[in-house]
Amino acid sequence: MLILSCQRSKEEFKKERLSLNYNCDSSFLDGVYYRGRFFILTLECGIFEYDKSLKKNKIYNLFGKFSISGDSLFLISKNGIYTYKNQDFFQLEKMEGLIGYAGGFYLSEKGIFKNFDTIEILEIEDYKFYNNELIIGTNGYGLYIIRDSKVMHFVLGSLPSNFVKSISIYKDTLVIGFSEPFSKSKIGFFYKDRAIKVFEFSEDYITHIYSDSFLFVGTSSGLFKYENGQFYKILDGYILKILHFENNELFLILNGKIKKLNIF
Repeated sequence: MLILSCQRSKEEFKKERLSLNYNCDSSFLDGVYYRGRFFILTLECGIFEYDKSLKKNKIYNLFGKFSISGDSLFLISKNGIYTYKNQDFFQLEKMEGLIGYAGGFYLSEKGIFKNFDTIEILEIEDYKFYNNELIIGTNGYGLYIIRDSKVMHFVLGSLPSNFVKSISIYKDTLVIGFSEPFSKSKIGFFYKDRAIKVFEFSEDYITHIYSDSFLFVGTSSGLFKYENGQFYKILDGYILKILHFENNELFLILNGKIKKLNIF
């Protein structure tokens, strides 16, 4: 199983960073906030690291998928699994086909497994670990909630759509964004495994839902804020990812660039 055995040294990563092709395609694909830093995955340039002033500090020649579990940041790649510590990424034991890790559950391209028990789940799109539950949204196969080894599967009928794009938790309520071709996007609020409110959102494609003290929804045409039981558009543009909210400042990837906005 996975286990934290470092395979490469900091010196090797520094050599890789120096050998990067700086004429590569730096289009942003994903991003994550972790311990005061922003890690932005690009198409061909690897990972850019920014501080809170949005100064680019480092470049890592690594590619894959970010996953935060507990207090640890992981990068799941074709070449293996990396964890971030002591201001660098270190390679761990390789687990082939892994795409994520959350709360002791390992997510692979063929499903999820824990303690060698495997549950087949297709087309995993997003997942959250909350109150000892693993919540998994899929692209066309509905929603799964796993408590210990018990699996609950929700599909169209109990959900407004089988196409789950993003999942978040707001005030102990599960908030899910649904987007599918040729249909209006929807936002659903779920509590204790049942829908308590569903918004027919817009023609826009939902890209990301973020919640902290406030609830924000990013779409293909702008940013929305939830207030007084309604969603209000507060910004135009393509929102790839909402990264962090602190001291009235919202950090996000807007129109292909990392931005800091004061929204109040």
